[in-house]
Amino acid sequence: MIRLVLFFSLILSQVVAFAQKDSLVDIGSNNKIIEQRRLQQNVSANRYYSDSNKKKASLSLPFLDDFSQYHFYPDGSKWADVNVFINTNYAVNPISYGVATFDGLDSTGYPYNFINPTSYGIADYLTSKPIDLTTVVDSVYLSFYYQPKGMGNQPEAKDSLRLEFFRKSDSTWVRKWAVPGAALAPFKLVMIPVDVQFQSDSFQFRFKNYATLSGNVDHWNVDYVYLNDNRTFSDTTLNDVALTRNYYNMLNGYSAMPWTHYMVDTLNNMSSVINVEYRNNHNSTYSVFYEYNVITDNGAGAVIESYPTSTSFKPVNGYSSLVEPQAVYSSPLNNFYFPTDDTAKTKVFQLKNFFNISSGAVTDFNIKNDTVVSYQVFSNYYSYDDGSAEAGYGIEGVGAKLANQFTIKKSDTLVGIRIYFNPVTYNHSNKSFKLKIWSSLNPEVLIYEQVDYYNPVYSFTNEFLNYNLTTPILLPAGTYYFGYENITSDFLTLGYDLNTNSKYNIFFNAEGIWQNSNYDGSLMLHPLFKYNDAIIGVDEVENEKSSIKIYPNPSQGIFYVKTSQAIEAHVYDLLGNLVAHFPKQRHTSFNLNSLTNGVYFIHLTGEKNNLVEKIIISK
Repeated sequence: MIRLVLFFSLILSQVVAFAQKDSLVDIGSNNKIIEQRRLQQNVSANRYYSDSNKKKASLSLPFLDDFSQYHFYPDGSKWADVNVFINTNYAVNPISYGVATFDGLDSTGYPYNFINPTSYGIADYLTSKPIDLTTVVDSVYLSFYYQPKGMGNQPEAKDSLRLEFFRKSDSTWVRKWAVPGAALAPFKLVMIPVDVQFQSDSFQFRFKNYATLSGNVDHWNVDYVYLNDNRTFSDTTLNDVALTRNYYNMLNGYSAMPWTHYMVDTLNNMSSVINVEYRNNHNSTYSVFYEYNVITDNGAGAVIESYPTSTSFKPVNGYSSLVEPQAVYSSPLNNFYFPTDDTAKTKVFQLKNFFNISSGAVTDFNIKNDTVVSYQVFSNYYSYDDGSAEAGYGIEGVGAKLANQFTIKKSDTLVGIRIYFNPVTYNHSNKSFKLKIWSSLNPEVLIYEQVDYYNPVYSFTNEFLNYNLTTPILLPAGTYYFGYENITSDFLTLGYDLNTNSKYNIFFNAEGIWQNSNYDGSLMLHPLFKYNDAIIGVDEVENEKSSIKIYPNPSQGIFYVKTSQAIEAHVYDLLGNLVAHFPKQRHTSFNLNSLTNGVYFIHLTGEKNNLVEKIIISK
């Protein structure tokens, strides 16, 4: 989720970045992919049709994937490779939530060519598994939607997105469709007939993009891939209504905050509404019967809120979207707030949005995209962002300063600052900066300055790392500015979330004057308070070339480990609670079937090195 936003190429972005003092830039890798994929060595990297595919049972029609239920990697039951990035952050007005994004990065999240910044060629593939077309009823059509750029980098005219069909009779891939790079545009539908020459017991199709291979650039989004028989060229409607995003926040102003701070003023800390968007992909008007639930204990506990309390619906016109503000704490419509609990340090609530259009004879074509799940996390930090970076943001120059403004709700001990540094073209991990905290920027009132220097750490197991204060300080409730000062002239880049906007809380000082950020977005820098959760600090960062590998991830509950060492494993939930322990021995797998669906951290301790990995259980 770490992408270019403003500039046309990696080289140009670097030139522009150093010509400015406050810049958005290309980012050189995708840490979401690195985090989830680099250890999954069991997935074949073969991008082409092979004899091994012939030996496997072919899929049957219909073939449908709107990428709404899989994160990071394509559904392995439908797709034969893992090059594209499945996400909910890069599309603009998608057909349904979740798209397949093509770029210049490989399946590990790194550039295909990190040596030559101008290298160019075929980048990502998205190849279907073999599909049996020997018993089709009538005409077979493949349809899909595509969008250039999205929230990422615009593909240039020489770049392209292409579609090819596999012809079994001569074992060749035949080009059937292509489009050159272009500026951001709405998703466009493509209908391609699959004629008789391709109709075998092992038909395949694949998308591929031509791009610059040296970075996270030249983006294309593909959505709603649908292959079926008994279709015509005019069969362009989908009897489907879908949710278009999967991140919702019930807090007022912040996306996360410490639980004890929330309880100081529960009512004013609540948002009045959450704006839920539904898209009707059919030409008829449908009534959407909507609801959301709030569930305790990371989704494993009790339902403490259902809204609305009675059956409610709104009409959604054909080929259009409806944004419905669903009340949270908005009298007299609703008065929900998270219940107080003085015994807890942290809390995680699941927010489940869902709907149906099953009013009488109407049946939703694809019910998978009718439900989304978000999590409201109360840990030990404040944040504005959604946890994903679509760009890099930074300042340059000796003595340049950057600050993120937060108003803390209660007196508490500040122990550090959570920062997500993006690697760009150059490795700046040997450069230095000094943590600073101000109570005012005009006039500038410095209340803390780090005694020691820190170096940026590029984390490949967690995006955020904790930069601990030399001496923790007690901050009374109030407004503060948390950030750092450059010690060198180098351009240090932090993650920048483009799906939320808190630019008026971001300040930089490169020439003696504090100014607001010039770019919409949220800085991925958080103040960190006394309670210690399961997220690692910079002094715990492990060697990224760890010999311990765990896969698959996500998993239904069984995780395999590849290592030559005896290892001990501790598994923590998002609250920092130990939920599983495996004693030190030569493990080959870990059975976590007893745990509920959700996000956990596994800490593997070996004889030679350690590994902290975020894992997802999805049954």
